[in-house]
Amino acid sequence: MHELATLERLADRTLRPLLRFLHLRLGIAPSHLTWAGFAVSVAAAGVIATGHVGVGLLLMALGQVFDGMDDRLDRASEAVIFLAFAYAGLVPFKLVLLALIAIALLTTIAHRSKADPGVKRVALYFGAWVPYPLLFTIIFLVNLAGYVVGLLIIDCQFQRRMDALGGDLDTVASRTVLQAQGR
Repeated sequence: MHELATLERLADRTLRPLLRFLHLRLGIAPSHLTWAGFAVSVAAAGVIATGHVGVGLLLMALGQVFDGMDDRLDRASEAVIFLAFAYAGLVPFKLVLLALIAIALLTTIAHRSKADPGVKRVALYFGAWVPYPLLFTIIFLVNLAGYVVGLLIIDCQFQRRMDALGGDLDTVASRTVLQAQGR
């Protein structure tokens, strides 16, 4: 996790001057970059859907650079790319749908739990070594597990706030703490 934070700070320091230049000198707004990233992701999906996975992954990487500048269309970009893998017959549609549902679930709580394993599009780059159905299964399982862990984190945070207020709710977190304390 520490390495990810370090990479984010490095990317922020290197991209911020470029973004400032694009905005102040060329008049490019952040929303333009958001939509450009989504357009590149749609192009990547089209290329993948026609069976040209390598070129599609290169385009996906470019789209991820744009997506890294904000979070607005990340799930939409993932959806079109994941669906392209199903369309190309590389992964069963049902498996793609399960992966997208798990990602959507995790997305609903990640901002509160601060827990996001980050296994989404990046896993697709390993397709040269790992079969895509297995990669999509991993994406599904990691994001579903992240969702469950995130819910537990939120429950523990809630219980701590209630304990600080003198409340005693019968929650998973409170029962776990009481068991650990031998009560």
